[in-house]
Amino acid sequence: MVSTSLFDDGPEIEFPTEIMCSRFCPITRDLFLAGAISGHLHWIKINDDENEQSMSNERSMKVHKKSVRAIGLTPDGQSIITVSKDKSIKLRSTETGKMITKYKRAHDSPINCLCIVDNCVLATGDDDGYVKLWDYRQKKSLAEFHDCDDYISDLTCANDRRTLLTTSGEGTLTVYNVRKKKLQIQSELMDSDLTACQIVKDGTKVVCSTMEGVLYFFNWKEFGNMSDRFPGHPGGIECLTSLDQSLIVTGCEDGKIRCLSLYPHRIMSIVGRTGSMPIQTLSTSCDTDYLIGTSTSQETLQLIDTQQLKIILNKKKKKSGKQQDNSFFADLEINEQTEFDDEQQRSSDESDSDSDDDDDDIRKPPKKKKKKVHF
Repeated sequence: MVSTSLFDDGPEIEFPTEIMCSRFCPITRDLFLAGAISGHLHWIKINDDENEQSMSNERSMKVHKKSVRAIGLTPDGQSIITVSKDKSIKLRSTETGKMITKYKRAHDSPINCLCIVDNCVLATGDDDGYVKLWDYRQKKSLAEFHDCDDYISDLTCANDRRTLLTTSGEGTLTVYNVRKKKLQIQSELMDSDLTACQIVKDGTKVVCSTMEGVLYFFNWKEFGNMSDRFPGHPGGIECLTSLDQSLIVTGCEDGKIRCLSLYPHRIMSIVGRTGSMPIQTLSTSCDTDYLIGTSTSQETLQLIDTQQLKIILNKKKKKSGKQQDNSFFADLEINEQTEFDDEQQRSSDESDSDSDDDDDDIRKPPKKKKKKVHF
């Protein structure tokens, strides 16, 4: 059986080159930015009238010599921060695109990710496992850490603005105290690259995605080892974002975007168009009413209306609850979720098999690890 994909007809926008990252403006849901492998940055406007939704490219600008790997915006939405394979960090005006400041050689290795900590501080991570803290008003980094032997895949800051979580290709979750500028704790070595992390369940849990398709869960302040795992994906998870405290979305190497409910963990549905290439980027608007993800190709982004998605998923949850309460009517109510559950079970059975990917851009992975490819 083939599972049904929701929002297969959502609006798309195509770009000349492959899109590596995207980010919504933190103060308006109508503007998001997309970074390309060519070093270009695109300003995208969402048009949402009563009849239809659409996207338009308002401005494009070459901002880096090599691929744009991550985008951030200051909390007031006035400045854009980009990092690149060319090892630089650049700050620009959101309104005009004019350069504000730059760090030409911010790292010795290509920078892979960034995280906005507060109005003046950001964190960056590179391909050799280094994490740096920066103050926009200074030309030198505030602190430098090297507690990982492989690439830094994601950075996330807690609401307290002092706890920085990092995931790495070596398979560890590392936690730093930003104000004290020191390592707080590092988890045990996991079985696969950790590719992304999100804080969920009102700050009580952390979920990390892996290149084996397994989700690891950690209790807050208990980062030494995972508290739970969910092997529900058939292959590697490239990126991860949250819709609310109990709903997350994963972008996978099989070209599918999946929506999951947490506690209990369950894949609810595949959303958006399905492509043949890995999902490179996922991002949600400030009110989480919109979701952006790569679509049928890595040069194409699709807009998904998550307001409608949440309504549909809530109905599925209620119907599932009724089916569990009444087995007679459950036999009569066979729908698309039943098909998806069958596929999920088969995927879970196959998720223990490993495969290797070639990667010339970052260090060779440990044995029996599947490596996330960077550009």
